[in-house]
Amino acid sequence: MSEPIPLVVQYLCLGEDGETLPPHPSVRTSSPIRYLECAVTQAASLRLQQARCDLALATNISDRGVLGSAGLELLERAESLGVQILPTEFRERAGDDSRTYASARYVRDAVLSATEGQSPQRPLWFTDLDCVWLDPARAFAALPAGEEIGCIQIEYPPDWDVVGFGELGLTRRAIGELAAGMGGSAGVAPWIGGELLTGSAGALRQVVQRCEALDARLAANGQTLPSEQQILSLLGALGEVRFRDLSAVARRIQTGSRHSGAVPENPTALGLWHLPHEKGLSLRRAATAARHGRTRRLRRDLADPVRAARRFNVQGTGLARRIRDDGWIAMHRAYAAACSRRT
Repeated sequence: MSEPIPLVVQYLCLGEDGETLPPHPSVRTSSPIRYLECAVTQAASLRLQQARCDLALATNISDRGVLGSAGLELLERAESLGVQILPTEFRERAGDDSRTYASARYVRDAVLSATEGQSPQRPLWFTDLDCVWLDPARAFAALPAGEEIGCIQIEYPPDWDVVGFGELGLTRRAIGELAAGMGGSAGVAPWIGGELLTGSAGALRQVVQRCEALDARLAANGQTLPSEQQILSLLGALGEVRFRDLSAVARRIQTGSRHSGAVPENPTALGLWHLPHEKGLSLRRAATAARHGRTRRLRRDLADPVRAARRFNVQGTGLARRIRDDGWIAMHRAYAAACSRRT
């Protein structure tokens, strides 16, 4: 009997104003266009390598007209790459506001939508939009077994405030202390990143149930953890979910000069790159090529990890690439301003 085909699920939620809602907005943009470009690029990175998988986008976009012509073209291009659009109602949480990106609820709803009707054994991969699959087969081979959930554990300093708001569970140490007070073991908790969750459909649905139960348990004590990563990290610290760190095959990579993060050693040996700083840059360029059917070079770059690393600013970049990126940003800002003046 053949192994079930993996399903790769991206998710995108828009607010009433048509802007992207968390967890996806960066500090620089909440434009759905930037995130649809990421979705197209991620889908292309799988399709151009003929990866054995199905693709889906869980989204609450019901009226495609809110996207404008550019957004509509991107969504249709994603569909042409085999991305199934999964209508998903993203529930709001009590007390949510623009600061408390309630990504835990969004991920839960995406899981429930994508796993509906699936075999409990089918593998699903939930990824942030701004990801590129460098070696899909290598990543898929790392799928955890049984009830384990694959993720990226991030080694933040124990006392560094990861969340930036609120009072509860802001650091890895604070999550560990919270878990100890709830009957778990004391210590610095692993931080579960939100850019990747993978496992069987049955195991992922169990995670949703345990998230809901943990929310209720905290609420009974007058407490709340608003972010996805806090909830998942606490579940892991309590031993209620067995997480497996997939950092050997998937990593968040900070590119460019706008941060102090270092590129991991030997990134070309990974299977999946999460590139949050490449929105509007290399991910946009790749999406533009895919939109216009100019995929020959993109296909060639994806087939060669060294070329892919240069294309997506992961390695081999320097002053020339920085000038190119700054020029690219300036050109598109000037074009947008000109269009705004004409209208």
